[in-house]
Amino acid sequence: MERAAVFLAELAPQARRVFEYLLRHPGQRVHCMELVDKVLGGPNEGDPARRVAGVLSGMSKGHSNSGRRFPFYWWEAPEGSAGATYAVRPSVAAVFLAAQLGQ
Repeated sequence: MERAAVFLAELAPQARRVFEYLLRHPGQRVHCMELVDKVLGGPNEGDPARRVAGVLSGMSKGHSNSGRRFPFYWWEAPEGSAGATYAVRPSVAAVFLAAQLGQ
């Protein structure tokens, strides 16, 4: 839980909002368009998949300083589709939610 708290403390603001959204939907695959619409204020001129990937790069400091791997999974879009999906395991979400409560 200590490493989870360090990870959370080091997140860039938008990355934290995306991660918190994933934590509130444990075990569910969330498409990048949902993250753009519900967390990042809706579409802009750029590619939604790249936008989410760019935001998630704001986790790099938390990743390196906490000594843990990224706490989510991602899947590329199937051929002919656009955008990745992301998910957090329920057990991982429980650890991070407990770490949030401890802050």
